Amino acid sequence: MFGRLLKTIQSERQLSAVIRAHLVDGLFHPFASFVTGVIIGVAITALMWIFTDDIVIRDLSSGLAIIAILRLCVGLLYLRRNRPIGIEESNKWEIAFFVGAAAFALCLGLLTLFALIRVPDIEVHLILTITCAGYGSSIAARNAGRPLLAVGQLYLTTIPMWIGLIVQTQYTSLVSSFGWCGLFLFTIGISDITLAMRKTIIDALEHKQRNAELAASFREQAERFDAALTNMSHGLCMFDQDKKLVVWNEKVADIIGADQSLFTTGTSMDSIIAAFHPDDHSKIVDQTKDNVHSEWSETAKLSDGRFVAASTRTMENGNVVIVFADVTEKEKAEARIRNLAWVDQLTGLMNRVSLHELFVEKLENLNVSSELAVHYIDLDHFKSVNDTLGHPIGDMLLRQVADRICDVCLDEGEVARMAGDEFLVIQTLSPQARSPRDLAQQIVDALHQPFNVNSHFIQIGASVGIVIAPKDGNDADLLLKRADMALYAAKKAGRNKFAYFEPQMDQRLQQMRALELDIKQALEKNQFKLAFQPIVDAEDQSVASFECLVRWTHPTNGKMMPAKFIPAAEETGQIMEIGRWVTKEAIKTAAAWPVRKQISVNFSAVQFQDSRFADFLRRQLKRYNFPADLLELEITETAFIVDMENSLKQLQQLKDLGVKISLDDFGTGYSSLSQLQRFSFNKIKIDGSFVRDLETNPSSAAVATAVAEIGKALDITVVAECVETQEQLDFLRSVGVTRIQGYFTGRPMDAEAAEALLIKEAPAVGEVG
Repeated sequence: MFGRLLKTIQSERQLSAVIRAHLVDGLFHPFASFVTGVIIGVAITALMWIFTDDIVIRDLSSGLAIIAILRLCVGLLYLRRNRPIGIEESNKWEIAFFVGAAAFALCLGLLTLFALIRVPDIEVHLILTITCAGYGSSIAARNAGRPLLAVGQLYLTTIPMWIGLIVQTQYTSLVSSFGWCGLFLFTIGISDITLAMRKTIIDALEHKQRNAELAASFREQAERFDAALTNMSHGLCMFDQDKKLVVWNEKVADIIGADQSLFTTGTSMDSIIAAFHPDDHSKIVDQTKDNVHSEWSETAKLSDGRFVAASTRTMENGNVVIVFADVTEKEKAEARIRNLAWVDQLTGLMNRVSLHELFVEKLENLNVSSELAVHYIDLDHFKSVNDTLGHPIGDMLLRQVADRICDVCLDEGEVARMAGDEFLVIQTLSPQARSPRDLAQQIVDALHQPFNVNSHFIQIGASVGIVIAPKDGNDADLLLKRADMALYAAKKAGRNKFAYFEPQMDQRLQQMRALELDIKQALEKNQFKLAFQPIVDAEDQSVASFECLVRWTHPTNGKMMPAKFIPAAEETGQIMEIGRWVTKEAIKTAAAWPVRKQISVNFSAVQFQDSRFADFLRRQLKRYNFPADLLELEITETAFIVDMENSLKQLQQLKDLGVKISLDDFGTGYSSLSQLQRFSFNKIKIDGSFVRDLETNPSSAAVATAVAEIGKALDITVVAECVETQEQLDFLRSVGVTRIQGYFTGRPMDAEAAEALLIKEAPAVGEVG
């Protein structure tokens, strides 16, 4: 028996995952046994509590019931899976079952042992010994598939029982008459039966698995072959050496337009392919006549005008397989694709792909005396049309734009739509043609005229960038890139203009790229520093707040003016990262000052693209425990030009945090007053251009006076920037300006100097924290 047990242990490692999963699954079935275990556990608990007051017996019986219930829960969890288990899962569930089974068996055995020793009640002894013997015998059969588990349960249950019978003196005669040998043989016999049943179960499962695999393999092969023939999208025929039909599917009749009755074993190949055009019919016959082990494929035309791709293969045994596929729709689709590849579907013009191919061809055909002009056209303010009137109106507008460009160009240029609201004209220059300047101006003028789009009168405009080939290059991609540079220059010059490419534009692009890399390195190496310029009270010139200004000392170029690198950062989008750095450093620095004072930070129009800035700002205020109402964000009116609604929405989100919002450079934009009407600003700053001209320009003085009156009427603090003389200060104070900023009242300083200034003023204002 012990030799068989060792072999059983060794054979466990060789079991397949499928058989092992079956054996583990058998532990949880039939599930009725789990329910029986619960009933037994609860019943024994109840009986023990009825028949005895022994605390140990009651505790053990209660533990038995709890274990039974927990095992029932494990079983229910297993049943709820309702799917096959894998190797790792089978190990997990086997361990779970083993722990529960071992705990139940040991608890039952110990309960019986202590009951025999501690309780002098024959009825209790009888109940427990019968339960132990019955449980040990039945479990050997139920869990025979996992013999170690079954034998373990048997020994954990019966050995404590035998010990109890031996120790209990009143059963000494019973044990003596039965004999030690009988006890041993009973246990060993049950164990041996378990191992034998396990071998029978394993043999049956392995035999079943092999038969199932073979049956599944044969069935799968047959189903695959049948499914391949029945469900394949192609038609298939196989002919023997005499060109007689032996295998086919139903699809072939539909594809070649033949009657199903034609397809019977022995039908000739000529009869099958008679539906093809005579020329293609002969090609198929010729290809299958004398060739051995050859392949051929070609699109053939049917008599009804449809197209079928026919592929033939002659095998080594002389059989011929022909596969047919209806490609009529494919031919039509390819024709449509060719059209899509070359034509912009919205306007009917050439698209980028066809334009590029044509451009390359024209460049290759240029001679020493010929030139090409490329006009890169971009519509001005087209996005606002889509945003306000919707994309359908925008699409209709693009069609009208395309028509106008074509009307202007006539036969002097090839017109294409590149993408979105961008168009391109390739103009072949000749003595009879208009100059590029004239054509570009006419395009600008034509597109500046109002459009009537579905009863909407729309006025947009266009900017044009011009390059001349071969003067500006002879590579298509390079010329398009340089035309785009010229277009950028035209837009920067004020839109509704055209500009020629100039070499310095390329240099500017390289400089912009170099500056972009330098800014990136400056951020990484912490080269930026903050300066703090005081904003003082107009009456007593005490410090009311500080504006935080970014400063950059380049490792090779020295001090970089913000007017040089800030616009570049805005153009590349790096201003969002710089803005976050400035905001964080300003809050961190001001939070460390012994005197709490308001600070202001510039907020670029580009930063409105940073949709997570409000979350970032909330974290920084919390991190440095800085009051939100001591932080002010200064924005300019340009923030409202691109997307006013989104800008106002984000400003409100920032204001909801408790920070202050001020309108910088007030009076220089196109809609200053409308912004004051639509948003509740905390402060407005008179632009320095008005302050500098106060003493020489009455208009500037009038503007400053008006802004001060507006601030007073709306209860908004008014700040004057760039104050440099006592006369300017006196005038601004006289008209009601309450805050002054400029070199006259305080130059930008580092954080230490700003802190010292606050400490110096602290006793006077009583703000030392």
